[in-house]
Amino acid sequence: MKAETLSGIVGSLCGDHSVVATPSVVCSVGKLLEHADELYRRSSVTTASRVALSGLSALSLMTGLVAFDGKVEAMLLLPVALDEATFDRLIASAGCTHLMDADGIRTLPNCLAGDTEFNVEGTQWLLATSGTTGTPKLICHTLASITRSVKRDRTKGAHFVWGLLYETSRFAGLQVVLQALFSGSLLIASESSEFDSQIEAFVRHGVNALSATPSLWRKMLMDARIKACPLRQITLGGEIADQQILDALRRSFPAARIVHIYASTEAGVAFSVNDCCAGFPAAWLRSEHSPIPLRIRDDGHLLIKPAKLPDGQEIARRLDADGYLDTTDIVYVEGDRVFFSGRASGAINVGGNKVIPEFVEQHLRCVDGVLDVHVFGKKNSIIGQLVAVKVVARSGVDTALLRGAIIGYCKVHLEKWQIPGVIFFVAELKESMAGKRERVV
Repeated sequence: MKAETLSGIVGSLCGDHSVVATPSVVCSVGKLLEHADELYRRSSVTTASRVALSGLSALSLMTGLVAFDGKVEAMLLLPVALDEATFDRLIASAGCTHLMDADGIRTLPNCLAGDTEFNVEGTQWLLATSGTTGTPKLICHTLASITRSVKRDRTKGAHFVWGLLYETSRFAGLQVVLQALFSGSLLIASESSEFDSQIEAFVRHGVNALSATPSLWRKMLMDARIKACPLRQITLGGEIADQQILDALRRSFPAARIVHIYASTEAGVAFSVNDCCAGFPAAWLRSEHSPIPLRIRDDGHLLIKPAKLPDGQEIARRLDADGYLDTTDIVYVEGDRVFFSGRASGAINVGGNKVIPEFVEQHLRCVDGVLDVHVFGKKNSIIGQLVAVKVVARSGVDTALLRGAIIGYCKVHLEKWQIPGVIFFVAELKESMAGKRERVV
């Protein structure tokens, strides 16, 4: 049976159906296919070509994906915020023969065979890991693997207007784009990555389905404009969804379906939780009704075994003898629930003691007067690192008193080495292009 292609999926939609809207253009199915066909014909690619897609707008990237899926050997999707050395390394590792960027598509000179081999059927979709705690690595998907959990009900999909907050070249962004395409929904994509422009576009077009990291959801809830969107579908992913953010979303959008998705570039979508409770049911660790087989290793690492995993050495080296993938996420069981503490790779080393930033953040958000926090490691010549925290205080709060309240709370609820040694008060917190808080020291 011949594998599906993205052009085939799009081509099965009504030709005048609008697939994506930006502030300057509304693109129909017919126009998207027309632009994709034109791009393919002038690109000089062959079935052996390996095309890098870099720094493209949502519409341009969609055009490239439709043009090349099923017609080239591989597509490498490169995030915008890459330094030159990392950009060159990923291009070389993937063995790219062509580059498509804002200036168009061109053949790359002196291209060599890549140093990473993948064994998949159909066009390889090569994605870079977020690099939140290290150097980005290439993960190989196919259209089939990356759309494994995408809904295809076009009757329901016709009633949804999806907003795009994520960069489209990353896994989370692709999930939104492909969900809209496969279900026949309209996608709203701002031409700017500026938060204000994105929110304005969502409100203008009546976005009712939105996916974002918990960090971005906290930021949106601080902005009253988002409540003008008639949200029916709320998705969280990429970071820990604690009870506070879930409760805040339920209060703000009582009619919406709220889903926390556990997914990664490496594993794809593993499972989702829709009961508005943090973590996931502990029964899933021992039940045949679990979405996928799950285990907790002795060191607290969550192990998962999806039906299908992407290809490549990065995945293979993290599999145990039974085929379970080490997610590097640390979890713990409390009562009938499994909760996430944070990523092992993001731990702060304080005099030999490992501090999980996300665990400390969840505690600090309980302090009255704290609107949001970001915990990170700060180098220290004596003990290696200090726990540092940036705090966004609620309007009108005396920060001197709040500092004392934070330290007092930490002395009661945290171990000595987990208590922040440095506290900064800031007006706002910044997210990476992936919508996450950077953990790099």
